[in-house]
Amino acid sequence: MEVVPRISIVTPSFNQGRYIEQTIQSVLSQNYPNLEYIIIDGGSTDDTLGIIKKYEKRLTYWVSEPDKGQTDAINKGYEKCTGEIFNWINSDDYYEPDTFHKLLSHFTDMSVNVVCGREWGFKNDNPAEKILSSGSVLKKNVFESIRIGIIDQPCTFFRKKCIDNLFPLDISLKYVMDRQLWWAYLLKYDQGNIKQTGDVFTNFRLHSRSKSVLEGEMFEEEFDRLKLTLFRQLQLPVIIEKQLHQNIAPLNSSWQIRVEPVDLISASFASFYAQANYVKNDIRSVSTLMQLVRKWKNWSMDKKEWKLWLVSSILPASLVAKAKQIKSKLSFGYCF
Repeated sequence: MEVVPRISIVTPSFNQGRYIEQTIQSVLSQNYPNLEYIIIDGGSTDDTLGIIKKYEKRLTYWVSEPDKGQTDAINKGYEKCTGEIFNWINSDDYYEPDTFHKLLSHFTDMSVNVVCGREWGFKNDNPAEKILSSGSVLKKNVFESIRIGIIDQPCTFFRKKCIDNLFPLDISLKYVMDRQLWWAYLLKYDQGNIKQTGDVFTNFRLHSRSKSVLEGEMFEEEFDRLKLTLFRQLQLPVIIEKQLHQNIAPLNSSWQIRVEPVDLISASFASFYAQANYVKNDIRSVSTLMQLVRKWKNWSMDKKEWKLWLVSSILPASLVAKAKQIKSKLSFGYCF
């Protein structure tokens, strides 16, 4: 009988007794013949441990001990993984039936390193009102994909050998450890070997105790830490760094950057921040940032960037502000 690739799944857990049984069942009920399932619990004090013990004979490994948070648990689980395909699923989410067999059909193509599916999202324990996500976001080139930074982690699976040297993840990150992994992969490999599929793999639950609900404002601050790390490694102009949250620290690591030319990553961020400053009527900053875009992109700006550059380079700030107020009446509104 043909041996199918081993799939390694890690569940980090802490006091999710209300939901973890559904998570465990969704993994084990896949009936995948070469499954490695690992649960790393952070020392739960609710009924989590009793639930895990119900299934321990079918688990590859599990432990319950104090840790340094979710990222630490993911790292611990990853160290135990020996499979060819990897992902983690949190203890309040669950897989769709037949997910692993669908994954196998995609990963049989050995040129595919990452498979990005879709997921159902729902709020307040009401799966009857599901919303289908678009999955991880890839733009026209890797530089734009890095700037956007959106990975739909629960339904994005990696060929493990490609990310072995991208672990461990930074345990100081509580919210964007998945974006750290996504950026690290894109910067090292580009996006040519990523396959996007309409297959729905996962159900993502947003409930009153979710980090996304309780501490949502912290996500962007941590995302800025990733950006700051990259900006300093690329030695970007100070004006780009000034667009970030203040008083944040970069990660204690560097990116493995193999994609070329790296200056287009810089141009992508400069363009994005120019648009943000235009909305705020900070035309001086727009002008400076667009000069960087013009320099780095060698005049290959897209239509929107051309408009920003024309506005910031030709029109006085006072006229721009006035024009934005009455733009619906202007025949030359294309500049705005």
